[in-house]
This record gives sequence, C-alpha cells and structure tokens, in this order.
Amino acid sequence: MIITISQTASNVKQSYEVESEHGRYHGEAGSVSRLQSVTLSDKDTTLKGVYSLSSWVHYIPLRYLFGKENRTRVFHLYKNDRPYGRFAYSKHGLFKSCYEITTESGDVVRCYGLSRGAYHYVSVYSGDTQIALMETCLSTEDVRYIHTLYLSEEAASFAEILSLFAVYYASYTFAKRLHMSSGSESVRAWSFSRYADKYDPQWRAKHCPDKCRLGETRLFRDTEEDA
Repeated sequence: MIITISQTASNVKQSYEVESEHGRYHGEAGSVSRLQSVTLSDKDTTLKGVYSLSSWVHYIPLRYLFGKENRTRVFHLYKNDRPYGRFAYSKHGLFKSCYEITTESGDVVRCYGLSRGAYHYVSVYSGDTQIALMETCLSTEDVRYIHTLYLSEEAASFAEILSLFAVYYASYTFAKRLHMSSGSESVRAWSFSRYADKYDPQWRAKHCPDKCRLGETRLFRDTEEDA
C-alpha cells in the first residue's frame, strides 16, 4: 500500500491532503506551535493527537548515561473521541533515539529517521521486522513537503495511525511556521544515527515495486541515485 501525504499549506497554516487507494483524509497541524494538536479526518472519522507534557525528569540532559530514557513529544491519540494510542519520542543513548507508536490495543512500533541525500527516511519496525517506510523529498515548493508512506501487507492495520504519525512527524521535523519564504528549494542532507542500519535501501523495491507517487506522473528515482 502507498499513501501520499502532500502539504497543501505552509506559513500561517500547516495543512495536508492524505491519499491512498482507500480514500482521502485532510490533515492539520498547529499553526503557531508544534505542540498544538494534529488531526486527520474524512466525513466519517476524525483522528486527533493531543500534546501531553512529560514529567520534568524526562527533560534532564544526558540521563542516558545512567541507563535512563527520556520520553518527550508525547501526543495522546483519539479516534472519534475514543482513546486510540500514543506517539512519543524516546532518547536513550548517544545518537540513539526513535519515535514510538503505541496503539490502544497494546501494539508498539518504532520509527527510525535518517537523511540520505535528497530524501529523509523513516523506517518503521514491529519488533525486528520492518513493516513500513516513510520517504520525504527534501526539495520543496513554497516550503511544502511531500511525504510518502510505503506499507507492507503486514502493516495494513496500521495505515490510519501511521498516516496520523506522518502529520505529527512532519509538524515536528519539517514544518516552517510564520515564514516569509516562497519559490522552490533544492536540499540535500545527511544525518548520523546509531540506528542507521535500520534503513534498508532495498525494502521499498521489495514490498512496493510500484514507486509512482499517487497523484503524480513522475517516478521516484532509485534510492541509489538519491544517496
């Protein structure tokens, strides 16, 4: 399954259109702060993430030196006003961090980010198995990003929560608020992580051989060309 999250507004609004073979959602992130709620909705369903302040101990730097984890950026999730799960950022070592998605039923998946050339990747794991990949093109038009989720068959049940996570992650990582920029921008970036091995350049081709973004005519370049 391929899901495209296209940013449609930047600056004073952070809006997204989410499209897959199963339909479309409209996404919103905070206009002035990444701590504002994120939402994803269609005519029947509203998914919402609400920020929750962590205990003060999670903001103490270098706690990982004592085997402690800092868990911040916590958003509690709701689906049609019913508890749905949680997003959180886990910092637990030098260059060791990930995002955790916990569903209301108790499933946990972990998400590892890495920039390589023209794209930023988020590899999504259930246990030791990769089940999804989010790919973000770092080149933008009017500071609007395009994110693409590739889901394996095993990840089909996570499609909604991963789509909401994409809006949450975009809000924290890429959104530019109250900016004065316009026009196109081409960016390349490389990041360092002790979880770099979580990114498998061959995973997308194996699980989603059709690499065309929904709603677009151009194809992704192969990862090897982007790196």
